[in-house]
Amino acid sequence: MLVRFQYPRIPNHVLESLFTTDTIMGTTKSPAMDIAEYENELVVTAELPGVKKDQVKVTFENGILTVDGQRKPNEPRKNAQVLLNEMQIRDFSRSIRINVEVDVNNIAAELEDGILSVRLPKKEAAKPKQIEVKVK
Repeated sequence: MLVRFQYPRIPNHVLESLFTTDTIMGTTKSPAMDIAEYENELVVTAELPGVKKDQVKVTFENGILTVDGQRKPNEPRKNAQVLLNEMQIRDFSRSIRINVEVDVNNIAAELEDGILSVRLPKKEAAKPKQIEVKVK
């Protein structure tokens, strides 16, 4: 049986580098992310299961998009005997350099069902242009 893994190719002009923050003890983790480029925008999606809106912070500064925050576990009801406690408080952080000119005034972020979507609209100068070829 042949198993083939296909990794998405990310254009060099979209990402210069990926920066992640992981620690050996597991207190800080990097959320998994996908990046899609469209004609007018980039869309970055991140997996943030169990994270509420007030537990996540999204910033864009000097061409770097940063998603960080803290996921807190559900608290058991009073009088509960805890038999297993693996869902610890966990910090997360991920920064990505974006090498496309972004219209920072129109960046939008939305969190739905544990998926964060950040829309980064391109500035007019960064959008592809079609050049007409003239015949002489």
